[in-house]
Amino acid sequence: MHTHTSVKGVPSFSLSEGDQVDLRQSGAFKVWPYMEKTKVLAIQRRYPWLISIGVLGLALVLLFYHLGDGSLHDWDEAIYAQVAKEMVLSDTWMSLTWNGTPFLHKPPLYFWLTALTYKMIGVSELAARLWPAIFGFGVIVLTFVLGVRFHSWVVGAIAALLLLVVDQGYYGYWWNFLSLSRVGMLDTALTFWIMVALLLVWEAERRPGLIVLIGLPVGMAVMTKAWPGFLAAAIPIVFWLIAGQLRSSAIASWAVAALLAVMVILPWHLWQYALHGPPFLHEYVGVNLTGRLLQAFEGNTGGPLDYLALLRRGFSIWGYLWPLAYIWAAWKASARGDRRSWLLLVWITLPLLLFSLAQTKLGWYISMLYPAIALLLGLALAELLTDRLALALVAAVMLACCLRLPVPAEGSQDVKQFALQAMRSLTPDEPIYVSEQVCADHTRSFTSDMPSIPVGYIRPSLRFYMNRSLTCIEEHEIRAGLLPRHTYVISQRHAWSRISHLGRVVFEGYGFVLARWD
Repeated sequence: MHTHTSVKGVPSFSLSEGDQVDLRQSGAFKVWPYMEKTKVLAIQRRYPWLISIGVLGLALVLLFYHLGDGSLHDWDEAIYAQVAKEMVLSDTWMSLTWNGTPFLHKPPLYFWLTALTYKMIGVSELAARLWPAIFGFGVIVLTFVLGVRFHSWVVGAIAALLLLVVDQGYYGYWWNFLSLSRVGMLDTALTFWIMVALLLVWEAERRPGLIVLIGLPVGMAVMTKAWPGFLAAAIPIVFWLIAGQLRSSAIASWAVAALLAVMVILPWHLWQYALHGPPFLHEYVGVNLTGRLLQAFEGNTGGPLDYLALLRRGFSIWGYLWPLAYIWAAWKASARGDRRSWLLLVWITLPLLLFSLAQTKLGWYISMLYPAIALLLGLALAELLTDRLALALVAAVMLACCLRLPVPAEGSQDVKQFALQAMRSLTPDEPIYVSEQVCADHTRSFTSDMPSIPVGYIRPSLRFYMNRSLTCIEEHEIRAGLLPRHTYVISQRHAWSRISHLGRVVFEGYGFVLARWD
């Protein structure tokens, strides 16, 4: 080492070639490579968070992109939107009505949330669909969390991506979870509460006290969609029994959870029975439970394997693989006692058997299965491949075939356009009748295959967009002169020729006729 003085009088040092060699050998110059390695490790720790946030951000975009565009679907979406609207207009929050008559089919939680949204941002398609989209995002987040708990963040990200699959033209509310979350239905909310209960029962293995809290999501699930909400209790209990965790302390916790659920469920139901008496039980239990299990309502029927075909469409090409993942999970559960597999198997099997045996079949009934199947596929791919390869494969397939921006949900565009034009010709208090060949028969029992809504077969979207009470009247009653004078009648254009000589056309378009009886 050589010492010399700089021009400013400050000593400086220089190294001989031999000294430099000695220092290199001793590792003195390894600081910079170490710093580079530290940066790489920091990036590696950060990119799981970046990818996870990216997947959840993609879900937000796809769920809420143009959510309020288009028009409401007949029947259920428009019915639920109208029920919430009447709740706001009448300022009656404990009892549900549709077209001014008691609506005894569903519990009130979803309608309360939608009515509050109407009050905040106004009555619209966006307000009617907002909460299903919010709950849909909640389901995707819970799916990610369960994937992390079961295996890794990669499984959570894969499962969340699989819930965003859209197959070709099937961007409709029958086929896939993303579409089901973009219509004003009850099922994503039900799925959310079921998943909260399942997350609690899984975490209760380490913290048994969490079992008590399961009563809350069970109560909320029942207050969302009546008897299917009890699956939020049935699935965790069956899993708990199969997993062999039955202990006296656990039984006490389950009893407290049941008490909590009863405290949430019972008050409103007792109030409705006190208010309506046996008709409430007839509609709420007879029609919606016994009736739909034993009879095919409104022609919504199918074979015992129909839901398997729907799930195939709902997952695009992955729909062909999930039965194999199911078999793989069944082997792991039986041979290895894998608790993750047991939970997913119970989650899929119990609702699928129940709804497959029921005579009334609708695609959205099984929406609660989509997160379980997504997790099942994510686990299978991560175990058969590496985590990174599995994630790369799913992302590549999504980009190639199954990732699409939503299109406007046009469930009743003709009705919406007609209503906007017809309202210009009407004053707010004028009575309006709707001509139909057949109006609902009030005397039918729940064993009939006819719907039990006692206000006629008027399309629910017409009630929503006309923004007033409508009365169903049969064509033969109009021909018999039973229609009051100085009233308006809405008729479908193809049926207008049979009664056109009795009234004066005020507006015609979009497949409907608005006429006045003078």
